[in-house]
Amino acid sequence: MVREFRSLFWRGPARMELGPPTPRQPTALVVFRREERVPLATKLLEHPDSINPQLESRIFNKLPREIRELIWRFSLTRYEDLDKAYNLSCRYARPGQAAPLRIDVDLLLACRALYVEAFLTPFEVNPILVHDGDPQDLPVLGSFYPLVCVPSDLRRYAKLRPWQLANISSIEMSVQQYNLEGGSVERVSRLVGGLGRHWGQEIRGFTLQNMARFAANSAGGLQLASKKITSLSIRMGRTDWWSWSSSPEEGEKDPKERLRLEPMANVTDDRMCLAMTQGYEARKAGEEPDFGLDNFEKEGRWGRQITEYWPDLATLELVLETFACKQSQLDYVVECAKLWTFPLEDGYHLVWDGTNESLRWRGAPSYRYDRWLPWVKAENKAQNVAQDATEIQWGPTSDGAGQEFIIKTLKFARRKNEERTEEGGEGK
Repeated sequence: MVREFRSLFWRGPARMELGPPTPRQPTALVVFRREERVPLATKLLEHPDSINPQLESRIFNKLPREIRELIWRFSLTRYEDLDKAYNLSCRYARPGQAAPLRIDVDLLLACRALYVEAFLTPFEVNPILVHDGDPQDLPVLGSFYPLVCVPSDLRRYAKLRPWQLANISSIEMSVQQYNLEGGSVERVSRLVGGLGRHWGQEIRGFTLQNMARFAANSAGGLQLASKKITSLSIRMGRTDWWSWSSSPEEGEKDPKERLRLEPMANVTDDRMCLAMTQGYEARKAGEEPDFGLDNFEKEGRWGRQITEYWPDLATLELVLETFACKQSQLDYVVECAKLWTFPLEDGYHLVWDGTNESLRWRGAPSYRYDRWLPWVKAENKAQNVAQDATEIQWGPTSDGAGQEFIIKTLKFARRKNEERTEEGGEGK
């Protein structure tokens, strides 16, 4: 009964098949996309007598449905398979990504009563992981987490069935700054169907470009009206910044060598390296930053793309990592980001929720990029610094040989304009 789940983990790509002849059409070679199947639960629920209610089980005869659903959600949430932990010297090994992810969908094999209650849960509680960055940072994904989208290779993503994709409501993007400022926010929305979901349309599968395909809701049968995307996480690792390879000393002398990020500038490369600071000063003064962009350049701003292509977001999360010896640069990025706002429909905005999480973690003694960046090994050593009250530590800390890294997390929440005014958060 969970073949529809398990096939996602190890089934090969779709193949070319010979289409059957019809009276009006001769036999022809046709490329079939995956057959649009309804979940097995739909067929079972049409024949309830085929489902044993499991009244001898305390889970079913003692616990109310609401408590059982909490159990299923907890049990079917992804986790890191630490028995297969990544080598710490791999660039992609970090907190939250220390080992391949997996979901224990075999739980759904227990009985039909459990299956019909929980068959949607793996998709409701777990996000699609989108990797739009350096291939060297793409982790070994393993075969037990199907909710993965790599824009350069969409084969695994395209195996999702329409009803599975329709029940996903959260996205986690790992992205290089080059791609973030190059339209990644819009591309990912098109892949997962952000606007089709917003309009309440029914998901029908994928286009030939493996983007979500929608149509008006059909009458009768299985309804595939998709859940809105309400949570988006944008993650940048230490090597994803424009200036990641510059030493701290170079950043002190030249603004082009510093970490920077500005959602309302179309790009923050060398030509616009001061955009973040200019935006910060304007917002502190209660003004909208003006970078002298023409209409075409304004369309390329990733902040505008969040407004246009992700209108249903309830939360936006930024997860930013850098070398510990560059912490002061990241601290300034975070300080500027606290004033960012992202306008949505009906008078709503995404605004900083007031929290600022910090994590200091220790990695391997050396990485491959140390060979051409000697400052990393020389300056990014573990430090015996006073532990900040807002920081937690992760990773092996038994010896002082490992390099240290900092991860800062900011969250933006959906608020009405009136709420922003009352809380004093009127930054533009």
